[in-house]
Amino acid sequence: MLRTQELLAQARAAAPDDPDIALDLGDTLNRLQRMDAARQHYADFLARHPSVAPVRLAYGLTLMGLGRWEDSAKEIERVTREVPDDLNARFNLGIAYAKLGRYEDAVPQLERATQAKPPDPGILTEMGNALLKTGKLPEAEKAFRQALELDPNHVPALFSLGQCYERMGREEEARQAQGRFFQASGAKERYLDEKRLFRAAQSRSEILERQGKAEPALEALLAYRQALEAFPPYQQELGVAYLRLGRVADALGAFEKAVAGDAGLVEAHAQLAALYQQTGQLDKAMRERLAAARLSAQGPHPTDAP
Repeated sequence: MLRTQELLAQARAAAPDDPDIALDLGDTLNRLQRMDAARQHYADFLARHPSVAPVRLAYGLTLMGLGRWEDSAKEIERVTREVPDDLNARFNLGIAYAKLGRYEDAVPQLERATQAKPPDPGILTEMGNALLKTGKLPEAEKAFRQALELDPNHVPALFSLGQCYERMGREEEARQAQGRFFQASGAKERYLDEKRLFRAAQSRSEILERQGKAEPALEALLAYRQALEAFPPYQQELGVAYLRLGRVADALGAFEKAVAGDAGLVEAHAQLAALYQQTGQLDKAMRERLAAARLSAQGPHPTDAP
């Protein structure tokens, strides 16, 4: 990734006003955990080009990652004024407002974000949580139920629905929701088993890669395909291995499977952004770039803890 940063820095020097290069470099800095450098990079670009909304959104997301919620909200508010239909901006503005305790302001932003296609149970759950904070319990229940219609085992929605029922005095339904929550959480045990197997495959592949044996490294991963086909981090690692061999179509397929299985995989989104850009799919590239930036700013995947 450091090599990627060097190449992007060279590209920026040649084309300092290219927003795509600015976004790619900022995203790389964020993934290297150099978030303050990313913040300064975006700020410098916006000083020259204040109306480039995607860069301003990425700037706001970086400020979120630095815990500067008030500053982040101000930047993303500007994006929503300039691009009212940017649902990703609406979602992140709602998150920023919630972090600031401005739940009444968060609700309409998150409600707008629920118009995203395909529908996202995570957005509905965040809206439900904001409604819960404002005391709008029936509306919160509805949001959590809608999230669970999309994903019956969505752990955060089950957890919050149980809390909602408790506050409504519906004790039996609260116990049922909590039971479903614990049952769904049990799926994490299977995840941990798969993760241990994945680590074994990854370790073997990395040893071969360090020896300069790219083909055997890929074969080491493929040997675990039957057991790990449905494990998103495996697909992400497979995509990286395909890329080393220049197998772009195979890499695209693997990264697409990875984010379909787990939308919280930052690296897969970032790689997809680069591949879509390379293959001329510019709208998809922008979508994936923003997804990677948002996830980098948010920190841990929201399903890691209820």
